[in-house]
Amino acid sequence: MPVRQFVSELITQAKRAAPQQLDRLVAQVSSAPFADDLLEVDEPLWGGFWQGDVIAPGYSLPAVELALLRAIRLDGTWPEGTSVAQFLAGLHQAISSPHAGVWVLAAAGEPCVIFASLRGQTLGIGGQPSAVGGQPLATVVWYCAATERLHAGYRTPLETFNFSESVEQRSLDFLVTPPFEGASHQINQASWLEQAAEPAKIGGGQPSTVGGPGLAARLDAEILRLRFTSSK
Repeated sequence: MPVRQFVSELITQAKRAAPQQLDRLVAQVSSAPFADDLLEVDEPLWGGFWQGDVIAPGYSLPAVELALLRAIRLDGTWPEGTSVAQFLAGLHQAISSPHAGVWVLAAAGEPCVIFASLRGQTLGIGGQPSAVGGQPLATVVWYCAATERLHAGYRTPLETFNFSESVEQRSLDFLVTPPFEGASHQINQASWLEQAAEPAKIGGGQPSTVGGPGLAARLDAEILRLRFTSSK
């Protein structure tokens, strides 16, 4: 069965995949490439530098580079100097972790799979994952079954990870025992996400061949909106 049809059925029927089916899905996604569509860079990043260029209004980057730039400059959850290859390796490691939670959800009208793991990230004090305010950060990865590519990768406090319309396929294994003693980051994801999720921003990015926003741009906008909604 095509992966798009399989994930769509899990969503519409609100059911869990059999263990063997889920294993096959995870194996496929754990090596999936990131979308390479060009997306317009968020306004809070204007005026900064990336790969030797000044980021100005209307500046566009491949989706994977924009995801990394957001993670470094806006969320502050990946260190400066992280390469695209290192970023992707961390996302794939999070996906393939047997302790990762897995959910399915329709976004921008397409079936998506969300992975969240407390592993596969830069470690803090005592070998623990990074933390904010004493709480561990989950590495979250979005995969679209229609494009068969990754469309988002970020870290977020567990308290902000709440997608009410999703169908859980595997629960997140909480292996970190409180009190948590990871290195603390000072991040304010809600601030830039609110601006990015404004209705006027939805549908931005490079147009499709039929004149409207392409699927990658619509997925990006919807993921940002869902991130902001769950962060409030």
